[in-house]
Amino acid sequence: AHFFCKQPGDPKVVPWHQDASFWQLSPARTVTVWLAIDDADEDNAAMRFIPGTHTLGALEWQKPTGHAALDQELVGVDDLGAPVVNSLKAGQISLHADMLAHGSLANMSTRRRCGLTIRYCPPEVRITDDAWKKGVEAIICRGHDPTGYWQHHARPVGDDVSMENSPRNVGGN
Repeated sequence: AHFFCKQPGDPKVVPWHQDASFWQLSPARTVTVWLAIDDADEDNAAMRFIPGTHTLGALEWQKPTGHAALDQELVGVDDLGAPVVNSLKAGQISLHADMLAHGSLANMSTRRRCGLTIRYCPPEVRITDDAWKKGVEAIICRGHDPTGYWQHHARPVGDDVSMENSPRNVGGN
């Protein structure tokens, strides 16, 4: 999970990109939930998508120029189709695949635009770089991982998410 926040007047753009090119995961099967903390619209730099690009595979990218929030920018995006603005009210969500081309413009409005991303992938996805494994953790949300590949964090007991009442600590363990 990660917060993406653009303050009013923030000149940084999020260049067109595919999430999968940043992650050391294979196969590309991760879905991002983007939960709007604030209203997000064209005025305050809502995320934009290029429909259908998730079917094109890994696209070529380069280092961006100018005020960019990421260090990758897709090449030839103008040839991929017209972008769609992902306008959301606070509390609404959108879902996008890790291969979908997306980005956002600078927030030149007087309103903040903040969203929380939550990422989901099936258990057959693997980390392809051993150094990356140290910072990646997973929680089984549904079903199970029969391979035991992913380090699992036990679900909390009831609504109490404190460590004192985690299944690992209940009963003095």
